Amino acid sequence: MPSTCEFQLNSPNGVYYSGQCVSGNIILKTESEKDIRSIRIRFLGESKVSWEEHESHRDSDGHTRTRTIYFRANEVYIDNSTMARGAGKLPRGTYTFSFNIMLPMACPTSCEGKYGHTRYALWLIVDRPLRFDNEFSKPLTVLRTVDLNLNPAFKVPVQAEEICSLGCWPCSSGKITYILRVPFGAYAPGQTLRYSLLIQNQSMSDISGYEVEFNEVVTFTAHTPRHKTRTTDNTLAHQAHEDKCLRLSNREFHGELVLPSLPPDTEGSGIIKVRHSLDFELEVDGCHTNKNISVPIFIGTVPIRESLMNMPVPGPSQPVDNRFMEILPSAPLLPPSENNSDKPPSYADLKPPSFEEAVRSASPFKDPDANQHSQIIGFRPLYPVYPNSNQIE
Repeated sequence: MPSTCEFQLNSPNGVYYSGQCVSGNIILKTESEKDIRSIRIRFLGESKVSWEEHESHRDSDGHTRTRTIYFRANEVYIDNSTMARGAGKLPRGTYTFSFNIMLPMACPTSCEGKYGHTRYALWLIVDRPLRFDNEFSKPLTVLRTVDLNLNPAFKVPVQAEEICSLGCWPCSSGKITYILRVPFGAYAPGQTLRYSLLIQNQSMSDISGYEVEFNEVVTFTAHTPRHKTRTTDNTLAHQAHEDKCLRLSNREFHGELVLPSLPPDTEGSGIIKVRHSLDFELEVDGCHTNKNISVPIFIGTVPIRESLMNMPVPGPSQPVDNRFMEILPSAPLLPPSENNSDKPPSYADLKPPSFEEAVRSASPFKDPDANQHSQIIGFRPLYPVYPNSNQIE
C-alpha cells in the first residue's frame, strides 16, 4: 500500500488571517522501508497566472506559420522550507513532524480563477533517489481583513442614472430615464443586497421586464514574454423579472439579492484583481436594443454594521452619492495590532460569520509547473459569510 499523510492544523477549517501563525503536525504512515534523500516541510504562498495563445507569423521563406505563446507571471509571498529528516533508510512506521509558520502581514486573500490563482499550501515532500518524490499537500485559505466600516464612503447610498432616446430623428419615439439605487456601496458575502430601479418611460415603447445580475470580473496580468491581460466575467447571482413599465408611464421596482461566498475586491498592483458589480438589463419592446445600467459593489470581509439593520433603499428624494460611479473608493485594511498580527476581526456586537466554499469556477486553473502526480485542482477557498439573520445584537 502507498504511504499516507494526515495534516493536523491549529485551525480545524484551514482558514487563517494574514499575520497569524500556522502550526500543527503532519503524520506520515509508511507501509514499507524507503530510501530517501530527505523529508521536507514546505509552505508556499503565491499568485500565479498562466495561459496560452496562438499567433500567426510569416517566416523568412514567406510561409505563414502558427506558434504558441505562453504568457506567465508569478508573485511569491511566502516560501518556507524546513528539513524534517535527512538522507538514509526510512523504516516502515508512523512519523510525526511538527511545524510552526508565521504568515506575513502582506499576504493577499486566497482566490481561484480560470487563468490563475492566489493559493497557500502546506507540503510534505519525501525526496527519493531514482524515483518520483512522494508529495503530500494541504491547501489553506488565507484572508486579508477588509473592514468596510473604516471607509465612510461605503456607508453612503449610491446610484447610477441613464437617459436614452429610442429611434432616430426624425422618427424618435421618446426618451427613457432609468435610475438604479443601492443603500450602500460595499457588502460582505452572505448579506442581502437591496436595490430600487426607477423607470421614467416617456417613449412610445413598453418595457416588458428586466434582468438582474451580480457579476465578478477577474483581471489576470502576465509579465512574460510581454505585458498582457485577460479577464473573466462570471455571473454569481441572477434574477429575471416580468414587471412591465408601459409607454408614457413611471414605475419603481424594489428587490434584493443574497450574495454568495465570494472573494473580496483586491487593491494595489497585483497580477490578479477582483471587482464586482450589480448589473441590470431592461427589455425594451419593438425594434430596439435592450438598455443596461450598473453600479460597482465593493466586497469586503467585515460588513458595514448599518447594513445589518434592514435599512430601506433610498427613495428619489433622499441624497445619494454619484461620485462612487467615477472613482471606486479604496477599503482600508484593519490596522495592525500591537503584536503586528492581522487577527480575525472582533465580533463584539455581531454574530461571527460562517465560512463557506466559494462559488465553483467553471474552468479551474491548472498550474503548468505543478507536479502532475500531486497537482491540486478545483480547490475552493472558504470565505466569511454573514447570513441574512446575522443582525447586530
